[in-house]
Amino acid sequence: MAPFVHSVPARAGILGNPSDGYGGRTLAITVDHFAATVTLTPSPGTITILPSADDGWTWPSATEMAAHIDRHGYGTGQQLLAAVVRTFFSVAESRDHDLPDGFTLSYETSIPRQVGLGGSSALVIATLRCLCDYTGLELPDPVLASIALSCETSQLGITAGLQDRVVQTYGGLVSMDFGRMKVDTQFGVQYGDYARVDAGGLPPLFLAYRLDAAEPSGDYHRRLRERFESGDGFVRDTLRDLAVLVLEGRAALRWGDHEHFSQLVAKNMRLRRSLGPLPAHQEELVAIADAEGAPATFAGSGGAVIGTYSDHDHFDRLVKAFASIDAPVVAVNRSSNNDHDQPKPSAGLSPPALAVVEPLRPRSTS
Repeated sequence: MAPFVHSVPARAGILGNPSDGYGGRTLAITVDHFAATVTLTPSPGTITILPSADDGWTWPSATEMAAHIDRHGYGTGQQLLAAVVRTFFSVAESRDHDLPDGFTLSYETSIPRQVGLGGSSALVIATLRCLCDYTGLELPDPVLASIALSCETSQLGITAGLQDRVVQTYGGLVSMDFGRMKVDTQFGVQYGDYARVDAGGLPPLFLAYRLDAAEPSGDYHRRLRERFESGDGFVRDTLRDLAVLVLEGRAALRWGDHEHFSQLVAKNMRLRRSLGPLPAHQEELVAIADAEGAPATFAGSGGAVIGTYSDHDHFDRLVKAFASIDAPVVAVNRSSNNDHDQPKPSAGLSPPALAVVEPLRPRSTS
């Protein structure tokens, strides 16, 4: 039997993050420049999870070992994939579905580690898709995203929300509303209202990241959760304000209003900053973008930012500015956005046609 292979791209939150874990809304996009790939090779009789090159535990010095652990923690990709397999076994058993006879999992990823680009969730989803293909178990997309979250929260005790798993399950630009959660009675998981939005309405987007700003996002989310659960009124109001930005952002996309959308990106960062102190090396990314007239916000909870720019020359200036701190810059899905050199509509003209919004209806689970 031939191997099963799935690749899942990175993701960047644009608006609303991190309200997804608190009944809010988010707007996020997959970033095709980076991806995680998992390969499942049938091997009857044994289950093996192979390490990647990044899972090696050899360092040239105690200082570098300490720095690696402080930045990335103790977890490895093997542990993450093991959590996915264990969760999948429970799901299959709950459906009286046959468990796999044996297989070997291997993986590789180009997603920078722990800079807030959904690297772990990409591996989880790619692994789930391989297991589904191998066993013939069908998981509707909203169910798969919720199960992907449980792999990390239930098995590994990681505090996280649904945003990453949803946008990486569906792909493209996705709007998510977690205010009215539904329940899939067959699989016993909750899911929200998800809609794919035409990315053609977006202004040009850039992504910048720095590896020396990488850190596990679980600590940030854990502190925020504690404040929320304790009834902190400011935190709750701010998360509500973040969720409203998604509604405003979708309206801006429908009207093709790049300027207003960019203002919302900047507001998202201001609200995010008000939730608590942020690491200086991550704030520096935003400051550099601001200095170049490019509104930016955190792409997640780590060392990456996503922002808007106007044209090729503007992008080149951003590349040079971020080079001063050794931060790479990439254009986000350039081919799927509006042409950078396309002239903006003149004042007084009729508004452009509405962007296409395709509701993502959960597939039948009957």
